Amino acid sequence: MNKRRRFSIGEIANLTGVTIRTLQYYDNIGLVPLNKELTNGRRYYEERDITKLQQVLFYKSLGFPIKEIKELVVEAVTVEQVTDVLQKQKQIFYQKLNDMKMSISIIDTSLKNLEINQGLISGELVQLMSTLNKDLIFEYKDVHYDGKTEDVFIHHYEKTEEVIETYWKWKALVVEAVTHIINSVDPKSSQGQDFAKRWLEMVSQVTEGRHELIEAHKAAYENRNQWPEEDRRLMDFSDEFIDKSVESYLNVEKEI
Repeated sequence: MNKRRRFSIGEIANLTGVTIRTLQYYDNIGLVPLNKELTNGRRYYEERDITKLQQVLFYKSLGFPIKEIKELVVEAVTVEQVTDVLQKQKQIFYQKLNDMKMSISIIDTSLKNLEINQGLISGELVQLMSTLNKDLIFEYKDVHYDGKTEDVFIHHYEKTEEVIETYWKWKALVVEAVTHIINSVDPKSSQGQDFAKRWLEMVSQVTEGRHELIEAHKAAYENRNQWPEEDRRLMDFSDEFIDKSVESYLNVEKEI
């Protein structure tokens, strides 16, 4: 039988960079309690305690208070339990990634608005940006299309980070289109044509020029009545501007 490995509080302090005093505090409040040998009273950690400490440090790095961390930390002894812990942490990081992508998109939209208008951001845009639902992307798991379209999406977007990246490329441009409409930008103007160029570049990047992806995105667009309300509303509002700017851009390209 394999003997369980034991670690002293000093070893764990050196391994993690957490001070001995902090580890003693975690022990005192029962967050990551030390074990105690019956013969000599020596205190130690086992491997399962390291998993628990990893969870504590993870949630602490995200700013969670100790009271909440106590409720989140779980015993993880088996491979399956440790896997569940890491999967949960992975999902939290995806949430953080989504939040960062949204923040970057809003900043880019604000910068573009300032570039166009050479002035302060309009009140309408501020109000729009402040009401955007950063968690909306996760509602798309409840949206269902025909079997062929769903198969294409499932096979192409296997990684969550790719879905987040694609979504915010699209959403940022939709919000920018809304900004142009609010600021009465002509779709045929230089600003409208610059937008059209970047919209077409986005479409090209997202679909990779692949027929099945182009058709799948068309099907999703045609059935946007199933989209989350915010995205459907923004798309309906900006649809005409996008179509006119792209049409004008393509006509100019043909003439060249």
